[in-house]
Amino acid sequence: MLRLMLASHSRLSIPPETWYLFPLVKRFSVDRPLAAGEIEEAVSIITGHDRWQDMKLDAQEYRRQVSRLTRPFLRDLVDAVYRWHQEAEGKLRWGDKTPHYMEIVPQLARMYPNARFIHLVRDGRDVAKSIQAREWADSLWLHDNTRSWTRAIECHWRWARSAVRDQILLVHYEDLVLEAETTLRQICRFIGEEFEPQMLSWERIVDKQVSPREHMQHTKLKLRIGAEGVARWKREMSARETFISEAFMGSNLRCLGYELRYSSPLWAPVFALTRVGCRTVLPAYELARRVRRGLRYRLRLT
Repeated sequence: MLRLMLASHSRLSIPPETWYLFPLVKRFSVDRPLAAGEIEEAVSIITGHDRWQDMKLDAQEYRRQVSRLTRPFLRDLVDAVYRWHQEAEGKLRWGDKTPHYMEIVPQLARMYPNARFIHLVRDGRDVAKSIQAREWADSLWLHDNTRSWTRAIECHWRWARSAVRDQILLVHYEDLVLEAETTLRQICRFIGEEFEPQMLSWERIVDKQVSPREHMQHTKLKLRIGAEGVARWKREMSARETFISEAFMGSNLRCLGYELRYSSPLWAPVFALTRVGCRTVLPAYELARRVRRGLRYRLRLT
């Protein structure tokens, strides 16, 4: 939703999620020109990634663009894709919305010293419940589906204490839903742009901006979300699910300003036991269940 809001701005181009920056910054230096072999390897990583098809840029054309670069840095290879989208849309600036890039903010800040990073945070209980309903869920166990949220929040605290802290803006999803214009104005000030009213009518560009892959994952993009999209855990989580979620995410939820159902310090030892049980007993139970299922299958074959 935030990506589409920003992409509705007359100056901002935000293509689909790229994901390939993750292996690129892990594999190559961002501080020096790449050697010929490194350029070819980086191009192969970019065009061979399963997200490349979403970029709508022909691989051979991209290679031709790269071949015209003189002693390129990794940034130059990456820029070529974004610039293509930017020019195709007649925009002046580009951005990227790939969730896991939260983990490589320092590397991206070295590539783009003037970059601005927007960390959109949602109540972790809503996130865990939402992931649980997806086919790509980390696990059937609710506590496993708290991992990606917790990892992102821990990255945020780490970067908030680092040299890039002034380049990061923390935005609450709930504020974006309930106070969209106010929140977008705050974001625009942070990135140095003027707020434009059409940013509030982002639904009109869904078909144009969202790839078929993302349509399948985000089926409610055309629906204007209201107050019903906030604190869904209060309506959809059982007491047990809420307790488990807060056992794993409670401290971070509290630091982010979210209310807890189990807020008393007296719950702390029970939370600790719950975490231990979920990390030890449940995996053993799951292993035993798989073994039983495998034995039953073999017995049917004999």
